[in-house]
Amino acid sequence: MNTANKTHGRFFSLLKQTPGFESRLREQMKEALVEHYSQGKTTSLNEMYEKYPDAYERMIYNIKKERLVSPQAKRVYDPEAEIWRRRVIASICAWVDRSGIVTNDKVSYSKTLACRAANCSDFNRISQVRLAEIYNAFLKKKSISAAVTAQTDIVLLLELDKAVDGIKNKLNNN
Repeated sequence: MNTANKTHGRFFSLLKQTPGFESRLREQMKEALVEHYSQGKTTSLNEMYEKYPDAYERMIYNIKKERLVSPQAKRVYDPEAEIWRRRVIASICAWVDRSGIVTNDKVSYSKTLACRAANCSDFNRISQVRLAEIYNAFLKKKSISAAVTAQTDIVLLLELDKAVDGIKNKLNNN
């Protein structure tokens, strides 16, 4: 049993998180899932892992995707949250580019900024609602930065026009 836990840690951790899990029914639940996903070929998790690796991976994926796990674990595996994580990284990277911040690893830097904004130590634990807030905040920061740059350019051009007019006036007076 010790080696099964090392080999099948993902499976058993997901199994423990399923609603209605009882440790006394662990073996029956495992056998039922294995039999279902191996299409009746086996009830042994080791045999499924060795002989039918595609079915094993499909079982793990479906347990995550079908949200058979607890609400706390759903937050990590939720495909919608994954989309928001990517959006947040993209919006922060765009802001970093716009701001001219130089960094070796933009994605890592973006995740760190998102964690600081969410007051969370793990990027994957940020809730979907908070991810949406961070995404919108960095989009707004980027657009404000663009507007400030445009205004600065206009002011510089006006100052340049004044300077050119001043030089022309001096040349005409001499």
